[in-house]
Amino acid sequence: MPSLLGKRKARPTEDEKPTVAKEEAEVEDAQAILRRHFEARFKLPVDLTPLATTSTRFTTAEQDDEEDTDDEDLSDDEDGSWDGVSEDEDEPEVEVVDHTKTGREVNTSLMSKKELKAYLSSKPPTASTSTSLATTQQKKPENREDGGGDDEDSAAFLANDLALQRLISESHILSAAGGNSSHYLSTTAAENGLNKRAFAEGRTRKKTTDLRVLALGAKESMLEQRKMPMSMRKSIQQSRTEKEAKRRREAKENGIILERPQFKATKRRGGGSAGMRDKVDMPAVGKMRGAELRISARDVRAIESSGRGRGGGGRGGGKRGKR
Repeated sequence: MPSLLGKRKARPTEDEKPTVAKEEAEVEDAQAILRRHFEARFKLPVDLTPLATTSTRFTTAEQDDEEDTDDEDLSDDEDGSWDGVSEDEDEPEVEVVDHTKTGREVNTSLMSKKELKAYLSSKPPTASTSTSLATTQQKKPENREDGGGDDEDSAAFLANDLALQRLISESHILSAAGGNSSHYLSTTAAENGLNKRAFAEGRTRKKTTDLRVLALGAKESMLEQRKMPMSMRKSIQQSRTEKEAKRRREAKENGIILERPQFKATKRRGGGSAGMRDKVDMPAVGKMRGAELRISARDVRAIESSGRGRGGGGRGGGKRGKR
């Protein structure tokens, strides 16, 4: 086998190895020299004493603890046996806060609209709002006895009356829409199978809008078809009349209040409607156009013929008068 080339490191001798004891001795000597030099340069005052090292601090603290424990043992032996915990010692008390109980109940039925809005809002009330809420129950009965009320309350009452009138007039449409699952009143209205077609909600809204427009004074309905065969129109009108009569008869039997029936005036041949009378203080002859009285030739001939028939004209009349 070929020999390995290279140099081996020389092993350190025992003299070259520094011992730990020698190093510690050298460090202590250096610290002692530095301490003596510092004390010689900066001399301590007479009143001050040098601080104890950490090792001396720990030893003194342990000695103090041992002395305290010995004193406590001696005092316990002198007092006698342990009687238990005394009741005079201060113990932390548990404070229970119940947030479920409310204060005095406020009657919201006597509040105005503004006060009710402030009472139900999440914002903290102001001083004026709190005072008005406190005095609401005292002021409201007085105002009702005097007959005075807020404008907001009267406006709210008018809005409620209008909504009630609309509900009564549109009740037959809404009850028919109750059977529709897509209608918003399907859970509260009577269930029937009349409006189970598609887009029934839009048809219901269109019918209610047509009723409101007619109530405002419209001449014709938006849903009325003008051009259709006469037989078909008569059958539609007949079925509509029968359905309305049936609805009113059932409502009367069940004690339900409905809207007043609206009768349409039928036209006469001579013009005008059958339910309308002749106007007062109108001329018996001719027609008034503004401030002008227009008399036709026919009216003139009628006046002349009526005057001749009464007598007083002609030969025979004169002779009879002479006798």
